[in-house]
This record gives sequence, C-alpha cells and structure tokens, in this order.
Amino acid sequence: METTPELDYSLLMDDLPENGTQRVISVYELYGYFNVVIVSTIFCVIAFLGLTGNTMVFIAVGLSRKLHNITNAFIVNLSICDFLSCTILPFHAVAVIAEDGWPLADWFCSFIASLSIITQTSGILNLTMISLNRYVLITKPRKLYMRVYTHKKVAWMIAFTWLFPFLFLLVPQFFLSGLGYQDFFRICIWNSRHKLALVFQGIGALAFIISTILIIFSYVSIYRFIRRHMRMMANKEGGNDPAASVEIVEEESALNDNKIGTSTKSHRSTKKKTISRKQIEITKNLCLVVVSFFICVLPYTIHLPTGIYDMRGTYLALLFMSHACINPILYAAKHPHFKVIFSCMFRCKYSEIPMPTMGVKKLFRRATSASTYSSTDGRYA
Repeated sequence: METTPELDYSLLMDDLPENGTQRVISVYELYGYFNVVIVSTIFCVIAFLGLTGNTMVFIAVGLSRKLHNITNAFIVNLSICDFLSCTILPFHAVAVIAEDGWPLADWFCSFIASLSIITQTSGILNLTMISLNRYVLITKPRKLYMRVYTHKKVAWMIAFTWLFPFLFLLVPQFFLSGLGYQDFFRICIWNSRHKLALVFQGIGALAFIISTILIIFSYVSIYRFIRRHMRMMANKEGGNDPAASVEIVEEESALNDNKIGTSTKSHRSTKKKTISRKQIEITKNLCLVVVSFFICVLPYTIHLPTGIYDMRGTYLALLFMSHACINPILYAAKHPHFKVIFSCMFRCKYSEIPMPTMGVKKLFRRATSASTYSSTDGRYA
C-alpha cells in the first residue's frame, strides 16, 4: 500500500453533497479498519497496566517509611504524571473508534489535550530532577546535598515540573485556540495547523533537549565518579581504606530536617560500603528508567519532523505513550527497595514490610488484638 503524502489537508477532504460541508479522511480510513481495533486495544492495555502499576507505587510508599526519601518524592511525582497520562488513554481509544468525529463535549477534548501536554512535559522534567538528585547525592559532598535538598526546595522543584508546561505550553494555547480534536489522527491534541503551533512545539522541544543534556551529563558523571573510586579501592590493600570509600548520604537523613543521629555517625565507617552498594543499585535502576523512556520517546520524536503522516506515526505515538506503564515494572524488577515491598504486597505478607508506616502498625495491632480476643473467648471467627 502506498504511503500518504505530506499532510496536505486539501487532498484529504471528502465532499458531502447532502449538506455541502467537507470532512477530513482519517488515517484509519486510508489504511484499513483493523488498525482501529489494534490501536484502541493497545490504548486500553497501556491504560490498565499503567493505572495498576502506578497505583501500586503509591500504595508501596504509603506502606513503608523506607521509601520516604528525597529521590522517591520525585519518583512519586513521576508516577502521578504517568497515572494521569493513563487515565486519558481510554478516551483516546473512544476517539479512534468513533467514525463521525469526537463523540463527547469539545471542552472535554481540550481538557484531554491539555493533560497530555502537561503530563508528557512534566515527565521528562521529573526524570531530569531525578538524575540531578542522584548526581548531587553520589558525586558531591554530604553538606551540599543536605543544603540543596531541603523540604522547601524539593517542593519548589516538584512544583516547577508542573508550572513550566502549564504556564509556557498550555495557558497560551487556551487563548489562541490551539487545542482540540484532530480529524486526521482521531485524537485530542494541539492543533498542528495553528499558525503558532511551531512556536509551542519549539518550546517543548527546547525543554526536551535541555533535559536530555542534563540527564546524560548526570549519569555520565556518576559513572566516571564511581569507576574512579572503585579503582582507588582496588588499589588499596584489601580495599578497606576509609579514604577510598564512596561516601553517600543516607537519604532518610535529608527528610528529618537535616538532622543525623549520633548512631549514624558512629557507625558510618561500618555502613559505608552497604549504603554505597544500595545507592548504586538504585541509581542503576533509575538510569534504566531513563533509558526506557528515551527508547519509547525518541522514535516518535525523530519521526515527527519528517512530515510523513501515515500509520507509522500512529504506532510510534503508541510507543511514545507506553513508557507510562513501564516504570512500575522496572521498579518491581530492579529497584532494591520497591522490589522488596512489591513482593510483600503480591504475597499479601504485609507483616514483612520493612519500616512500616504508623497506619500499617495500627492495622497490625488491631488485627493482633482481634486474633487474641478470638482465641480467648471464641467470640470472633
């Protein structure tokens, strides 16, 4: 089958003599109805996996204080982005199935387009924040980390990931009517035919490029730092010289108003290697999250400027959106803390959750009290 030429809408219009209007021929009409079934199904599968996985991330953080640290604040924020992205995918599926245009209210289509723009941009900004956090945590002195990542500053960093796309990408398009339903692709997104569309897409592209540069810089610097220190440790007798150890801040300390207990200080020399190993594992996992993100995003990003508008772009867009359901899978498989807590959740062994929160402790106390009461007078089954 021949590919569709560049998007010349004048070539894709059908005259409707009964009412004298025209409609755009969609990409699904050009390439067959079976693509409607495939695309709508994939939308729903990504939504189900993403909503389930990211909900588990929220629950895991609510169950264990071990996950209450600075890096995981950004991870939870990223999960919120992915969760919101997945909530709108079923509506995209509805739009694909509907043959007579957007079946719901126009304002709702604009809302879906707005949410898509905000969550996708906020996602890459969150990955940048995570990368910079790992960079400062591992390669910089402990005092600098504690000074940079305070409660207030972290709150502003998280707010920035939402305010930037809202103020610079979304608000201007509300006033310029740049959001709505795209007949050719049957999707709610910004209007690519708007005279200022390239301006907003350029702002988004600039944010993506700067974020990519910062992410690459952070992980390359971390890799070089760890390799250099591991070589130093290997050159020492038995690798036990404290001067050669990689000193890494315990992130839980940063959440306690920058106060580090005397027990942590007194055992720092014995805990250094264990902390270092776990933090390196966490960094590897988060680097894998970044790599998977770019694997999903780059093909569509490269394809978009080509001006080739066919089903290839649609399927690459599906790959682009699939990263919203991949991150929880990576946490469950590789993250040393999330993996343990997810395992307890899957096996329903909540008593084995490390450092349970007060809510979990209260639940266990009530369960224990009820069990004890049942065994004494037999009143409860």
